[in-house]
Amino acid sequence: MIKNYYLLSIICVFLLLASFHVFASESMELNNQGVEAYNLKDYERAIFLLSQAMTLNPDNEVIKNNLSNALQALADEESKKNNFKKAVDLVDKAIKINPNNFFAHLQKGAFLLNMGQLMDAIRHLETAVKLKPGYLDAHELLGEAYYRDNDILSARTQWEYVLQVDPNRKQLKERYDKACREEVVESSFNKTVSQSRHFNLTYPKEVTYQIRSYVLSVLERAYLEIGRKLGGVFPSGPIQVILYDTQQFGAVVQMGQGVGGVYDGKIRIPVMNEKGEGLSDEEIKRRIYHEYVHVVVFELLKDKVPWWVNEGLAETFSKEFSNRERTMLEQFINDKGLISYNNLEKISIKDMFASETKMSQAYLQSHATINMLWSKYGQGRFLNFIQALKRSENVEDALRNVYHIDYAGLSKGVLQSIQR
Repeated sequence: MIKNYYLLSIICVFLLLASFHVFASESMELNNQGVEAYNLKDYERAIFLLSQAMTLNPDNEVIKNNLSNALQALADEESKKNNFKKAVDLVDKAIKINPNNFFAHLQKGAFLLNMGQLMDAIRHLETAVKLKPGYLDAHELLGEAYYRDNDILSARTQWEYVLQVDPNRKQLKERYDKACREEVVESSFNKTVSQSRHFNLTYPKEVTYQIRSYVLSVLERAYLEIGRKLGGVFPSGPIQVILYDTQQFGAVVQMGQGVGGVYDGKIRIPVMNEKGEGLSDEEIKRRIYHEYVHVVVFELLKDKVPWWVNEGLAETFSKEFSNRERTMLEQFINDKGLISYNNLEKISIKDMFASETKMSQAYLQSHATINMLWSKYGQGRFLNFIQALKRSENVEDALRNVYHIDYAGLSKGVLQSIQR
């Protein structure tokens, strides 16, 4: 299961300055042409023209600022397409022009955070805060970076400051309250974190060495297997993993007993029951694979992933679609029919617990759907579908482009797959 978590959206306003000298030099003419291209949102042409202008007149502050702003504007556009590597490269050029460019450091920190490169993200966000202390979005984003690096105290400090100045940030208040709960529950956890090449474990003292060792080995297998299945996607680490007993887990996530794990920027899974007994190896493996799929899917699609794709993949890669599940889904369908896929694109936490029956069907239907697409059409087509989701504003458009079906056709295919 994945729980959506708040990611700050940085909105920067970039202004370019034209020069109106009567006796404009060639560099000023190029500058003005660059401004015109920028105003038409042709940022690549603006960068080309302004780069030429800067080559001719490298000390002109107007040209330098204009080029920086054009680079940052294009970086912002690339980030909206989840092209964070290209966005970082563009912002790097802006920082090279002006190492004290506050917005460039803020942007780069945000982009790196989305890429999971926490230490570099923290470095640039700390620089942004030093350059412009009191800028609330910078403090909030730095708190997010600290939080994902499992430094809850530092995250809470940043967020407390933001909320003192602007108490109306509801999403941040929810993040802050959750961090406070984690701090209380996890205060006794072993802070000498167990590590593998790609993962850091934090755990209470009751979690035995055998369980920790098993968890790390399964995580590393998941890293390889799921990464390969989804086209060679290997997130940069270390990825934070928190282990709990069921009572501790419930106190932190507050999402009901039916939840077997959560990915909210960190993988959180209970590995012991309320009696302090370790869960079975098979159950721990299933939970790890399910949550790690969410890590990779987030790396691929960020917020453009439909719920049914996200949960269907997590179910498909963590367990088989069994005959028992097939029978249960058939019964749901006989009673009320399939759930509309439009309704399955976005499901809130509130929806999740409003009806246990409906949520059971939502998971079963999503599992059956991805299982059908993967087994019938193969890995290659599915990876094309992932790329189509990145490009498309509409999920059904992505289905049409790759599988040549709409939601009605998808429903028909799922019904045929479970009734044979």
